[in-house]
Amino acid sequence: MREDFDQLLFGLAGVIFLEGLGIALDVVGQYAIGSVLIVIATVWILSIYFFMKYIEKKDSENEENEDNSYNNF
Repeated sequence: MREDFDQLLFGLAGVIFLEGLGIALDVVGQYAIGSVLIVIATVWILSIYFFMKYIEKKDSENEENEDNSYNNF
């Protein structure tokens, strides 16, 4: 569980960095680059979120299958 939390924090730190860099570039005047970085960061955090939900779903399915296999004996 701790490793998952660490990976999530690293992902969030990367997203915050990219979002901050994108906003800073928008303020400076590099609108295209800043906007692209904001979009990349948003897609990145959404992909991390959906991947974590997928992993949780698979883990719960595996736990249910293990419980059912113990009941068969």
